[in-house]
Amino acid sequence: MENNELFPYKIDHLHQRDGIEYIACKNAAVVHISNLEQFANREMKYPAKLNGFIVVACVRGDVTISVHMNDYHMSKNTILIAPTAVVSFKECHDCELYVAAFKSEFAAEMNIDMKIIMPLMSSLHSQVILHKIDDDEFSAAINRSFKALHDEYFHVRTENIDVTLYREMAVRHMYAAMIYRLCEAVALYNSVETSVAPKDRSGDYFKQLVGLLHEYYKTERSVEFYAGKMNLTPKHLSRVVRNYSGKSVHQWIDEFVVLEIKNLLKYSDLSIQQISYELNFPNPSFMGQYFKRITGKTPGEYRREI
Repeated sequence: MENNELFPYKIDHLHQRDGIEYIACKNAAVVHISNLEQFANREMKYPAKLNGFIVVACVRGDVTISVHMNDYHMSKNTILIAPTAVVSFKECHDCELYVAAFKSEFAAEMNIDMKIIMPLMSSLHSQVILHKIDDDEFSAAINRSFKALHDEYFHVRTENIDVTLYREMAVRHMYAAMIYRLCEAVALYNSVETSVAPKDRSGDYFKQLVGLLHEYYKTERSVEFYAGKMNLTPKHLSRVVRNYSGKSVHQWIDEFVVLEIKNLLKYSDLSIQQISYELNFPNPSFMGQYFKRITGKTPGEYRREI
């Protein structure tokens, strides 16, 4: 059932340690971290790309989570919802989290209506939703949902293929139920905690750029390409993005690429040469110069230090 690519952290290693549980089914996974501090200060302090639709629920303590280079503070009874995201955990205190990730294929297979899950998506910067729910019953409900999922997943093992298939479907439906449980909490307690500016045309352009970067950053790194996709002039796009985000289009492109290089250096077994080809650099030397210009380190130095 494991689907480790949803969580690039070394789950097999983490799963053997106290304070973390990992449950996976086809195209979906959930991690329960009862003591985040011991992981946030070590393995999980580095940026990593969580390859799916992300829901984070904080049920105790507090933590600052960086999502696509923006920091979000989560405290008890807070939910964060985001599409595929580059995430790192920092400044946590006595924090207990549930991190659920699922791919669009899972939503389609389980007939999950994404419009229900993301009612505020169109109005929020960088496509991240952060909700504070002032109700301790929320924590209890999430814990009950996870316990049911946990008990089903770790049910007595069997070699019977038919029975295993039924159990897989049971886990998948319980996982879908947990997603709806989180959505119910958002719908019932509609208190939004966010530092995001109100929606305007600049925000629309910025969100469109971020969406295009997700799709093309591995192959396209020119302002002209993204401006063309958005039917804007490069000068206009550059001005709008800098005024809205404080960073240039070039900086956003570089941050996407560098974070992916870091992600692959830390969480994959790919060689530096393979990573350079994966990200469409002409050769490893060119990627090394690019990476060092931005980070001050070569890819080899970065990999040795982590």
